Amino acid sequence: MIRKLFSFILLCLLLQGCATISKNDPSLTLKPQGFIAPVSHAPRAGQAQGKDADLDFLEVYDPWDSMNRHFYSFNARFDRAIYLPAVDVYTTVLPSPVRKGVTNAVNNLNEVKSFTNGILQFNGGKTARAFSRFVINSSVGLLGIFDVATMWDLKRKETGFADTLGVWGVPPGPYVVLPILGPSSVRDSGGSLGDFALLWYEMNFVYDLAGVEEGRTAIGIGESTIRGLDLRANVPFRYYQTGSPFEYDLVRFLYTKKRELDMEREKLGASTAGKPYMKKNFDTPRRNREPAKK
Repeated sequence: MIRKLFSFILLCLLLQGCATISKNDPSLTLKPQGFIAPVSHAPRAGQAQGKDADLDFLEVYDPWDSMNRHFYSFNARFDRAIYLPAVDVYTTVLPSPVRKGVTNAVNNLNEVKSFTNGILQFNGGKTARAFSRFVINSSVGLLGIFDVATMWDLKRKETGFADTLGVWGVPPGPYVVLPILGPSSVRDSGGSLGDFALLWYEMNFVYDLAGVEEGRTAIGIGESTIRGLDLRANVPFRYYQTGSPFEYDLVRFLYTKKRELDMEREKLGASTAGKPYMKKNFDTPRRNREPAKK
């Protein structure tokens, strides 16, 4: 009985305390202030982006996005399973001085490409530089094994048919990922074909001078393999090591912008020291849309 009476008295005291709370307390009568931030989600495919998250400057004209991503994934697997292990063998078997000589010899042969495209671009400076480097390194540099021209402050400035097409005013076209070769564009892919054709004629001319009649196919395969291994050994990029889940988009953007800047430099000439030649703002058209006509 005493326990029930004590419980009743305690309940009455609690109810009285609650009743003393004023309904006019400012904290209970304030109107909502609208400080709740809206939830932000990552943009989805086919969904328009708001102005607050406008990332159009990162977009690249890529109408073959799905196919390109498949090729990018294939290149990553090929690189990891075949290309890099072969490069490891190449760098293990050949010491660094020998690999440097191979790189110099390959670069010396590429001077023919730079010389030819310098003529096609009506650029006397490029043509004279490539010709001078080729003569110096082929003679004093022992067939290009030593880069004597660079020691004499005549540095290499390689150019190709893709640059020539750009100088002629050919637009880059859609972004393309080539099997094994990697990022490119329609214009640059056509330029690569032109460079390969020129290299084929150049090497056949070299075989004629050397008196090689038989086994040219096998020698050509070996020479192309050495070129490929030497090229990959000098490229530090490794697939899926950027730490970004958007590596494909990042590589696509960087490649496209680099080529835009290359074309700016080709058309305007070498930039003055201390004055960057980059003038454009990042106004690349949105992905999967035709570039705006100027």
